[in-house]
Amino acid sequence: MSFCDQFVDRTWGRRDTFYDGPITTHVSSADPYCPDLRRVLVQEACELSITVHDGGTVVVIQGPRFSTRAESKWFSAMGWDVINMTGYPEGYLARELELCYANISLITDYDAGLADDPTMPAVSHHDVVAAFNANNASLRELLFRVIPLLSEEPECRCHSALAGARG
Repeated sequence: MSFCDQFVDRTWGRRDTFYDGPITTHVSSADPYCPDLRRVLVQEACELSITVHDGGTVVVIQGPRFSTRAESKWFSAMGWDVINMTGYPEGYLARELELCYANISLITDYDAGLADDPTMPAVSHHDVVAAFNANNASLRELLFRVIPLLSEEPECRCHSALAGARG
């Protein structure tokens, strides 16, 4: 599992704010995921012997199509660690609602390939679903372990994200 701490949005046409006006609201997304929640997730995943990648950037692409080999190579060259189609705008919307939110990426495939090897098989829907289903038991175990550890009144800055966000 990868617990990214940044995202890059490459989507379009998704409603991504609760504040369309009349008051201008600019919530910071410099650190889009709750560091405290991510820390607990990483710690508990390690205790469960789940393979952990702590930190990194998820690039969110417009689905439902998979990447071309050129796009996959570009994402990798940019230093983006995880590619997905569903990681935005949820995290930013949670921040606007002053909720703690963390990214848990279940790694399913190597997109269109990490190497300049045209013989490397491209990702298929069947392979993604199979890998995702194989990871679900670990995810479920992690969530049932983490949820009781969460405070009803967190000490992080997530709950005050709107402070200073309105002009």
